Amino acid sequence: MIFNDIKQKINEKDNRFFYLLLLMASLAFYLFFAFFDGAVICVDSPGYIGMHLSREPLYPMFLALFRFLFAGAGADFYLDVAALAQSLLAAVSSWSLIAYLSKNLRLGRAISFFLLCIPFAVSLLCRFAARRGSMYSNSILTEGIAISCYLLFFRFLFEYALSQSRKSLFLSCLLSFLLISTRKQMIFSLVLVVLCILFVFFRKKALIRGLAAAGISAVCILLATAFLDLGYNYVLRGEMVRHSGDTRFVTTMAFYTADRSDSDYLQDEEIRNLFLEIYDICDEKEYLKHSAGRGWLSRVSHFGDYYDCIQIDTMYPMISQYAMEKYGDDIVDLNTRTDQIMDIINASVIPHNIPAILGTFLDNILSGLITTVAQRNSLLIWYSLLIYVFYLVLLIWHIRHGKNRKILLFSVLTLISVLLNVGLVSLVIFCQTRYTIYNMALFYISLILMISEPLSGILKGRTHAV
Repeated sequence: MIFNDIKQKINEKDNRFFYLLLLMASLAFYLFFAFFDGAVICVDSPGYIGMHLSREPLYPMFLALFRFLFAGAGADFYLDVAALAQSLLAAVSSWSLIAYLSKNLRLGRAISFFLLCIPFAVSLLCRFAARRGSMYSNSILTEGIAISCYLLFFRFLFEYALSQSRKSLFLSCLLSFLLISTRKQMIFSLVLVVLCILFVFFRKKALIRGLAAAGISAVCILLATAFLDLGYNYVLRGEMVRHSGDTRFVTTMAFYTADRSDSDYLQDEEIRNLFLEIYDICDEKEYLKHSAGRGWLSRVSHFGDYYDCIQIDTMYPMISQYAMEKYGDDIVDLNTRTDQIMDIINASVIPHNIPAILGTFLDNILSGLITTVAQRNSLLIWYSLLIYVFYLVLLIWHIRHGKNRKILLFSVLTLISVLLNVGLVSLVIFCQTRYTIYNMALFYISLILMISEPLSGILKGRTHAV
């Protein structure tokens, strides 16, 4: 007994030292690029720095905090500190997920370190293969905190699914609230919370209680998101309003799939003329769907290439200009009126173009599945197909033969997350890697975890045979 206790304490000490090494490796990786690249300003960065009304509140508040704390240290110094903080968050979130998996799935040290390298590899792909010139962890974009928060969210949600810990559920709900307040896309995290609660209570054979718990959690997250948005804009602008501009993504899809004759469905003559003016410009420049080439790759490439041309270069500026000339230039009222005009266009045009929208949606689904695991080009399309087939084959093997049900749960949760995110993004925007990268590391971590058990069995079988 004494020797067993001593051996256990030594193992625990060794494990703590190993996890510390993992943390140091993660910090070294992300901080190196934080100092090497510094804060990287991107096309969307001014909207967050300037706290535009069209942006969700959390990330502008995050930047404003550092601007306040380092007000006297130079004009842009606070952005470098923000990028450093984002890199620290990226390091801790990657380490926290892998350390939890290592401990609870009883993984070997070699595989644990290899799994930690997967988030590193994803970051390096963004930095070099995608030719962005920076990693998201030190870019002044919502992804600078959202990707890291999502890894933490997934880690605590998985912990809740395993242990039914109220603390883990609370942290999952808190992180879901923070994610939705950072990017509207992250509403899919709320769906994951609901599904996990139902799963936990279904196993307890208490589905009614599960429905109540899921409903209460969802309402609390949504109310917290609304209150933060309203409070933020009240403090900043003196009015209790939500952030604006969510409508523009749907309106872009409406224009992309519309026909010129759809203007007949607009009852307001001025809005009808505005629609035609925007449509004719987009049509002349071949931005619209009927100008896309043949074949799936041509269609999704055309949609991705011209999406911003429709929305940012043409549609949104023209609608905003019309609203300003008609209603004045008060910033809150202007954004409200702009949203109302786009709502009218959506309600009038979209119902008549459901087949075209559905076709684009299905194209986007396939595109999003590819950009979750690779880049979209003629070679990697086939790689993506093979890797998904391999994933599903491993998943079926674990359902039928696997002994580690925790790995199965993690992999199923990852696949659901991929499908929810891709499905949501595909409805309103093109699936570039920036919108699908949240599950890239999780997908490959799941793949490695699922490989480990059958591979171990094969190796043991060969050893016994020898």
